[in-house]
Amino acid sequence: MLEVVIGDVHARADALRAVLAAAGVEQARRREGAWVVQVGDLLDRHASPEDNLATAELAAGALDVVLAGNHEAQLLRAGDHGAALALLATRGWPHAAAAAGDWLVTHAGLHPRLARGLPGTAAECAAELNDRWHRGGGEPLFDWVGPARGGAAPHGGILWLHAGEWPREEPSPWPQISGHVPQREPRLLAPGRWSIDMGGRGGRLAALVREHGGPWRPVVAAARRAALAA
Repeated sequence: MLEVVIGDVHARADALRAVLAAAGVEQARRREGAWVVQVGDLLDRHASPEDNLATAELAAGALDVVLAGNHEAQLLRAGDHGAALALLATRGWPHAAAAAGDWLVTHAGLHPRLARGLPGTAAECAAELNDRWHRGGGEPLFDWVGPARGGAAPHGGILWLHAGEWPREEPSPWPQISGHVPQREPRLLAPGRWSIDMGGRGGRLAALVREHGGPWRPVVAAARRAALAA
């Protein structure tokens, strides 16, 4: 089994196609099987409806799970880009969380102080987060915006948490993978915490790949049109 966790896409279908190829997803699906999750911000609230729809169409055929990012949350609240959101909804997306083995995957990461009372395994925690997400209703897990994003909360929830708000002295109950905070390369910020958002810069997109439960391997790919222009 090949497991792939893809970073923020921001409506770059060309970049998503490139990173899927670089991660070997198509061959794995034909031969051994693959499980692919995308960490949210698949869409972009500043993109055209056509670009968001094209990205949603590719995701619906190539991905197993799409999580909610802050961009999806804002689009859902505003009622914008309905065609792309409706297509994701036919797959039951977006979810709030997923588990890749014993790793918890969310858009921005789950602050240890918001982890209190949640189940102790990544799979059970993801199921609880998804249940709360689909039941609706505001709560800190989804709605908190911390000071790094101009909010009044002490730190962000799973859609908004910033790397600078992450308490290094407080361990997480589960190792985590998240996106949301753009950086030049995917990074292991601390033992048990990967951050993989590249912000779509230059058409570049990151993913983590592992086989048979082994260590995660970062992969970075560039969209063809960006590579040709470079």
